[in-house]
Order: sequence, then structure tokens, then C-alpha cells
Amino acid sequence: MNDKIPIHWLHSQTYCEYQIYLEHVKGMEIEATSEMQKGIEVHAFLEEEHLKRAEIKLKTAEVIQKAKQERKTFIGREVPVIGRQLYGSIDEIHIMPDKIIIIGDKPNYRPFFSNKKQVWGYCLAFQEQFKPNLPIIASLRHRDSQKIIWQEEFLEEHKRIVLESVERILDILNGNRKPQPTSNFDKCRSCRLKSVCDVYKMRFQNE
Repeated sequence: MNDKIPIHWLHSQTYCEYQIYLEHVKGMEIEATSEMQKGIEVHAFLEEEHLKRAEIKLKTAEVIQKAKQERKTFIGREVPVIGRQLYGSIDEIHIMPDKIIIIGDKPNYRPFFSNKKQVWGYCLAFQEQFKPNLPIIASLRHRDSQKIIWQEEFLEEHKRIVLESVERILDILNGNRKPQPTSNFDKCRSCRLKSVCDVYKMRFQNE
């Protein structure tokens, strides 16, 4: 019985629920695409550069208190979070005296809803784990240019959206819900799982 999921699954579920079913129910495996490999390499580079500049090493709860007391901003990368139903590592977080900014690095300039929902998932897990009593700001940044492309305060409405997605994913994993394939055929054509997807083959076998 599944009760916790990785936060990045929120992106997959929004893109196409059938991805969740193929990978985590049917156990389909594929080799990493060139785009996935590049993402891994860029994240590793950014983490290495951050560690070169890092001056102190503190636990997240300590940093929240230190930021308030000293009126300073602290920046962390690959910060682990565990909420009631979600877990993962935040790409980058800025802990300030009056707010917390949670940043997701993505390889595009458009703030896709799937990317927003993933960042909201990190916001929720952080809020549940650390209870900072500060506004939490969700942010998307272009992975290569480091330019912020979208930013918005994390609100109860966003929490509701995340929890609804979590419920759907858990129901799929536990066999209580049929996954809904995307109706966007362009997503099908560019999907990394199309080589093992029966829905894709059914839709495009005559092309």
C-alpha cells in the first residue's frame, strides 16, 4: 500500500497519468533520453558551483531561525523535504527573514502548469515539515539562463490542487483508479515512454 510519492511525479501525472501507470504499476523501463541526461548534468554542475560558494552548513530548521534573527538571506540547493504524502529535493531555496522562495529549474521559458504543480508540491512538503510561519513563494527559473520565468505565492488553492493530484496518483498505484491518458496527441508524439506505451501504438499505428 503506497502512502508517499516523489514530488516529481506530480509533473508526470499532469503531463499524462498513463506515464505513472506504465512506469510504476506495469514496471516499464526505458533508457534516459539525451534531454534527461543533460538535465542531470546541469543540476550536478549547479550543485557543485553552489557548494564552492557555500560558507556554512546548517540544518534547514536552523537556517529559518537564523534568517529571522540576523535579518539575512540564506540560499540552499538540493534541499531534502518530506511531507505527509510527498518527498523530494528542492532545486534551490532562498530563506529570507520575511519569506521563503522555492525555485524549480526547468529547461523552458514557458511556465507550464505541470511545472507549477511540481513546485507547489515542494512548497507543500516544506510547509508541512518545517512550519516556517512565513509566506512561501513558488518560482520557476530557466535552467540554463537562470532567469526567473514565473513566481507566485503558495496559497491554499494550490495546496488543494496538489492534494487532489496526490490522491489520484495513490489511487492509480493502489489499483483503485484507471489512469487517464492525455488527450493531447502532441504530448503522445514527444513522450519519452511512447516506445512502450500501448495507448500510443493504438493511436498512431496507422501513421
